[in-house]
Amino acid sequence: MTISFQCQKCGKNYKVSDDKAGKKVKCRQCDAPVRIPELEANDFSEEWEEPEPEYEAPARRRKSSAPKNKSKSKSRKKTAGGPNQKLLIAGGAVAFVLIGGGLLFMFSSSKSGGGLFKSITDKVDVVVNSQLDKSAGKSGSNGSGSAGSDIDNMKKIGLAFHNFHDSFTRFPPADAHLVDGKPLLSWRVHMLPFLGQKELYQRFKLQEAWDSPHNSALLNAMPDIYQTEGVNQAGYTSIMTFSGEGTPFTGGKGPQIRNFVDGTGNVILCVQAGPDKAVPWTQPVDLPFNQANPVSVLGQTSRGAFLCIMADGSIRKIPAGISPQTLKNAIQHNDGQVVPLF
Repeated sequence: MTISFQCQKCGKNYKVSDDKAGKKVKCRQCDAPVRIPELEANDFSEEWEEPEPEYEAPARRRKSSAPKNKSKSKSRKKTAGGPNQKLLIAGGAVAFVLIGGGLLFMFSSSKSGGGLFKSITDKVDVVVNSQLDKSAGKSGSNGSGSAGSDIDNMKKIGLAFHNFHDSFTRFPPADAHLVDGKPLLSWRVHMLPFLGQKELYQRFKLQEAWDSPHNSALLNAMPDIYQTEGVNQAGYTSIMTFSGEGTPFTGGKGPQIRNFVDGTGNVILCVQAGPDKAVPWTQPVDLPFNQANPVSVLGQTSRGAFLCIMADGSIRKIPAGISPQTLKNAIQHNDGQVVPLF
């Protein structure tokens, strides 16, 4: 049985068992002395005891408890995440070293611009090699060795194009190589210093035409890099650019990379045409762009494809059966018609 009573000073309600009747206690809220009512008349006890307060639901104190819990939670997370955080930091450091080293490797070269563009030109598609080798084998020509040699030569020429651009801020010919706005010698001659042929280049008289008595004597000094399969006449090559209106090479100074609006990876820079299209390597003449049928100017090939260098330095093959429209778009550098890989 319980006794209910109230503090006369603060009004706090209490409930105690009947065995505490008549005792004097201290209010837990205001510390005032409170006498527990008696069920029967008994002597007043001078004993002081702690009353049992009436049960009240504890008030929710979210705001005051939240920071405590949050602090504990943060502490736990920090403790639990310590090792993982160290692993992430270590992994990030390793990745930074690897990426930094890779970039240094890509851009380091003894020649201006050589690092990046050499890495591009070295990525010759294996399919190009294999298909050209198979075609050469089927045709009964000199075999895959010749195809591989031609690919290596085209890679070196593509790199030389970009090294030339690094030196003259444009592809050949540069302003210094023109007389009255026209070239006297082919771009192939002006590329010689970038192909390891500086001494041969110094033998030319740059202010004379390619067929002058002095320069004509150098026709048979053509470097091996310009030799192409099927071309048997000394001093002749089938490595040419497309020239004319709508192409990067219009007959004057060479184009700049920024002129390739369609993207350097989508435009043909130069091509190894068929042997029937070969010209003297020093003559400033290339393949005339035939917009109606650009395939016709490539000539004949026993391999079923023509090697070409794209403006970004990569090597690709032009299938002999390519559609005229696709080839036309790949020759034009700023027509807004980007072609898929061929």
